[in-house]
Formats: sequence, structure tokens, C-alpha cells
Amino acid sequence: METEAGTGAETETLSAPGGPGAPGSAPAGPAQIVGGATKVVVATLLAWSGYIHYDLYANHGYRHIHTIGPAFLVQAGGSFAVAFLLVVSVALPGSVLLSVLAAGLSGGALVGFVLSRTTGVAGFEEHGFTPSPDAAISVAVEIGVLVVLAAVAVVAAVSRPSGPARTDRLTGH
Repeated sequence: METEAGTGAETETLSAPGGPGAPGSAPAGPAQIVGGATKVVVATLLAWSGYIHYDLYANHGYRHIHTIGPAFLVQAGGSFAVAFLLVVSVALPGSVLLSVLAAGLSGGALVGFVLSRTTGVAGFEEHGFTPSPDAAISVAVEIGVLVVLAAVAVVAAVSRPSGPARTDRLTGH
């Protein structure tokens, strides 16, 4: 911690060019551990959602449904890719973009689920939670991703310092 001259405000400077775990870097604090654990939880839920969508595509006939089949495959691939990047980002400085992508994938899957049971999507309609249990599990997992990300966002917003002690991340002032 350093004290800015004339203001008495403390600012934290991070100087670990090699990232966490690099020689000379500080050990991870509670916030970094919770942040890393959160990324792993979200990545696990996303990968689970990706697996469900791939399984429905590959083993349950969704590959033969025009427009919907390829959408399930894209959803699976996107979920696996973002899950992988989230896990990798545990050891690297994080990005809000990955959280936005995770929320977009899960939110998009939920919107597709609701539309396929109400107005239909590209002429495709399903009813209830069929196929069972995949539909219910997928909805629960996708809601889980959104709940975890929302909780993290709320905690970050509430714990963000405000007023004179707050420093600009880019300028350090």
C-alpha cells in the first residue's frame, strides 16, 4: 500500500509482470481465491450446459432439425470455449468480457428454451421439460450461471470504494 502525497488516500499497486505465482509476486488474497473459485464454478456450469447441448445434438436427433441442430452445436462449442477461457483466466488477469460471454450464452440458451415452448423457433416447438431430464438440468445449470455472475457483480459493486479514496485504475490517481 502506498499513500498518495497530499491526499492521505491509500492506493494498492500491483507489480507482478509474470502474473500470480511468478517469482516475486504476492500470494493470492481472499478476494483472488474467491474470484478464481467463482470462475471455476461458472466454467463448470457452462461446460455442463455445453455437454447437454452437444449430447442432444449428437445422440438425441437434434442434428436433423433444420436451424435448431446447428444452433445446439454452436451453443455447445461456445460453452466449451468460454469455460476453457474462464479456467485459464484463473491464473491470468481476468476480463469482464468472459463474464459477459458466459451470461450471453446462458441467457441466450434460456431465451431459446422459452421461445421453443411458446412461439417456436424456426418452426420448431417443444412442450414442457422434454427431453427429460436434459431440459430441466440445462435450465437449472443456465440459471445457475446467471445467478453466480449476478452475485459476483453485486458484491463487486457494493465493495467498490467510492469517494476520495477511490483511484482510477488506468491512471493510478
